[in-house]
Amino acid sequence: MRLAVPPKSDLVSPSAGTGDRRGFTHSVLSYTRMDVPTLEVFETAVTFNAPGDPVSAHAALADVFGQDAGFGRFLFRPDSSIQGRYWVQSLEPWTRWPATAASALEPKRINIQLAEALMYRFTLRVSAGHEQTEGEQKVVKPFATTAEFEQWFNDNSVGFGLKPLMLNVSLQTLSFGHNGQRFRIPHAVIEGALEVTNAERLRRRVVKGFGSFKRVGLGMLQLTL
Repeated sequence: MRLAVPPKSDLVSPSAGTGDRRGFTHSVLSYTRMDVPTLEVFETAVTFNAPGDPVSAHAALADVFGQDAGFGRFLFRPDSSIQGRYWVQSLEPWTRWPATAASALEPKRINIQLAEALMYRFTLRVSAGHEQTEGEQKVVKPFATTAEFEQWFNDNSVGFGLKPLMLNVSLQTLSFGHNGQRFRIPHAVIEGALEVTNAERLRRRVVKGFGSFKRVGLGMLQLTL
């Protein structure tokens, strides 16, 4: 269901209210009894007014959450079918909509189970590459082949807290305009199956994202059982 953006003062935190939440509470208690580590996040989709490019969307979201994407409060990714719409995953409930938002879905509270030794399907849009120094800045030159991205994911899997079981890697380019300039960011879409080997390490990556260019909507892991 699509909702019109409410006035900032009228937006109610998803955690507020005293409605019937017995089903949700039961789920949380069940996970606790099973000792399955979980991560609670809030997910929504926000459609922005023009220009709606990733840089502008990130600036509006960072204003809401008080920090850039990838520092622990939120991540986002572009919708694959609707221009200007982005899926946002946050660690905290929403308190207001971005100033430039045209519409948004009602935020949904989600518990992500991170059960070790279980197999999960996943999708990850990510940019990674070789770090280079240009002047006083470090820049990332993205990998150019699927083999490089696959090797990067496998080589870092222990630090990520996971074990790749099946991978399919395809190359894509994120293209957009911002302030009269055109940008092209090569990246990979990594899909397949993984096993959780260290729930706390994987939790950090789910919260902070993978790879580089998180401020343009890359690095957010999608997990399903």
